[in-house]
Amino acid sequence: MKTFLVLSLVCLLLSSARGQQTPPVSAPDGNTVYRTWTDNRGKTLEATFRGIENGQVFLQIRDGYVHRIPLERLSPADQVAAKTLKPEGLGIPADPRLAQAAARIDQLVNAGLAKAQLEPNPLASDEQFVRRVYLDIVGRIPTREESLAFINDPSVSKRAKVIDRLLNSDGYRSHLFNYFADMMRVADEANKVRYYTYQDWLKTQIEANEPWDKLVHAMMAADGKLLDNGATGYLLRDAGMRLDNLSLTLSTFLGANVSCAQCHDHPFAEWTQMEFYEMAAFFGATETYGVKGSKGGSSQMMRKTLASIDDKRLQQQAKNVLRVNAMAVEDTGANDLKLPDDYQYDDAKPGDPVAPKLIVWGDEKVRPPLPGASAGDVELRNQFADWMTSADNPRFAMTIANRLWKRAFGVGVREPVTDLDDPEASVNPALLHHLTAEMVRLNFDLKEFMRLLYNTQTYQREATSYDLADNTPYLFPGPILRRMSAEQAWDSCATLVVGEDVDQFKGNRGETYATAMKIDFGRDSTPEEIRSQIENAVGNLRQYAGKGGTPKANNKKKRKRKAAPAESEEEDFTLAPPVRDGLVLARASELPQPEKDQHFLRMFGQSDRQIADSQSDEGSIPQVLMLMNGEAQEVIGQPDSLVIKTAAAMTTPEAQVESLYLSFFSRKPSQEELAKAAAGLRDGLSLSDLTWVLFNTREFVFVE
Repeated sequence: MKTFLVLSLVCLLLSSARGQQTPPVSAPDGNTVYRTWTDNRGKTLEATFRGIENGQVFLQIRDGYVHRIPLERLSPADQVAAKTLKPEGLGIPADPRLAQAAARIDQLVNAGLAKAQLEPNPLASDEQFVRRVYLDIVGRIPTREESLAFINDPSVSKRAKVIDRLLNSDGYRSHLFNYFADMMRVADEANKVRYYTYQDWLKTQIEANEPWDKLVHAMMAADGKLLDNGATGYLLRDAGMRLDNLSLTLSTFLGANVSCAQCHDHPFAEWTQMEFYEMAAFFGATETYGVKGSKGGSSQMMRKTLASIDDKRLQQQAKNVLRVNAMAVEDTGANDLKLPDDYQYDDAKPGDPVAPKLIVWGDEKVRPPLPGASAGDVELRNQFADWMTSADNPRFAMTIANRLWKRAFGVGVREPVTDLDDPEASVNPALLHHLTAEMVRLNFDLKEFMRLLYNTQTYQREATSYDLADNTPYLFPGPILRRMSAEQAWDSCATLVVGEDVDQFKGNRGETYATAMKIDFGRDSTPEEIRSQIENAVGNLRQYAGKGGTPKANNKKKRKRKAAPAESEEEDFTLAPPVRDGLVLARASELPQPEKDQHFLRMFGQSDRQIADSQSDEGSIPQVLMLMNGEAQEVIGQPDSLVIKTAAAMTTPEAQVESLYLSFFSRKPSQEELAKAAAGLRDGLSLSDLTWVLFNTREFVFVE
């Protein structure tokens, strides 16, 4: 009987997922109705009524600007209208000029739809919007209390307010880090060393809201040891592979797919092999192996120190410690880049030295020599970084604008986001160019750019749930229905168990790792002093080996129930996260990058960080089994899980069912769902059984 009830509930939820997943909730028709408003001096204004709050009437004119007019300044008839009319569209934006900028984007989207004789989707309900905006900005579902607080808020400005609050939360940093980690292949370990300082640096930049141009410039121009300067991590990720790193840099940050040009002239674009090498020459005076020894550690003193160690195992471990200290970006002062031995074009010979030259995009692509650049110029990387991140370089702003649009809507204006060779081939060229201009206008402030996107009516419309036909352009009647990323799914699971406190558990690996591993190779250091430092670092290295900088419970083979984390688990977190059945319930951004193969994150498509932008949202049988029988599902249904404790505190089965639905879906159940689930609880189903049902629905794993 119990199994039948569970299956019956699954069928009910699956059937509702085929159509509208939430109960019908009335939403405004959008910014479409205009009327003439008159003040008490006879002046008129044609505008849409956006709402009234704190004695202020909010009226939006056709160019999108929102006027705030004291109620008493309106004519008596319009005062009555302001008190009785239903607001149109999204309500009151946080900033009148932000509303105007958002309206311009909506106008461009609507123009594209109108040209194709398509209609925009209706505005999303509050239930749909709150779950979507939490997942998109902070990477997790809202808690029951967070959902109710938003849904029950009578303010007409609540959507703008929740966007502002989430953009200023800890979850924003966590979720954006996940995106950049996939984009830039951020991994705990590469080249046999750990990149914790790089991760911490990147998180710090996000938290400080460092402008995108400044952040990228810092990575391109960084120098010094990885242990001292986390910004060097980007170049050191491809240590010794200048050409591969440049190819990734151009596709990631400029949308220039030039990988073919590394070996020959690009067959489908204007890039030539010579142009690729001329760009690579800006890194021709950069060394990423620490060969000089002054910073990296190949000095004669170190070789003597290694030779003095008789223990072969200790000697190998000492080499590992020295390798960590040798990871550095250094300028050699001489550009040593040459054409490959198999170069086949008549503009140069194989093995010829290559002078640095830049690409400039315009009506015609030209390649002027860079003024002042020479083969021995140690400022080459700075010059390249200046050029790449300049506001005058249209591809830099366009690429990140297109990427963030895809992050919000599920599809880029131009696909793929790594190939912008022909912006006019995008589904809406006017929109793409406008987004580029907005990124520049906002001085590459990613938070402000995303605030703009989330405040558009286009974003706040219902999701498109039909399958997109191949080669059919998507013109953005709303965001597309998409599956959660692996990190969103994991962080939502942790939220169900821990609640919003999950944002408090922050990793603390970079500083501690650097302190443990760093060797001082001062000129006055003796071989004995260096050996002592190496032996201390070797001891520290053994603690990290096999641990990955995470609590030990995450590596236990046997599942053991724990009520509280052990002291050892506090080493890598400012506040120790709870551990349940061997799962560390911290945000994905604070766990190993990437997680081990059998972890929930990897099973759900977390990138292995070997290829840029390689996370997957494809379904699989292992994912289904993980949802049905995995550790995450079991942890959610345990008595000490927040979602279970909250529901258990309710006094009736109906209230318990409603609590669970709000926790999982940010909505109350339909009458049919409520009746069937409450009956199931009365007939022997447990709350844990019901969480299993809700967790295994399509509605849970999709961003609606």
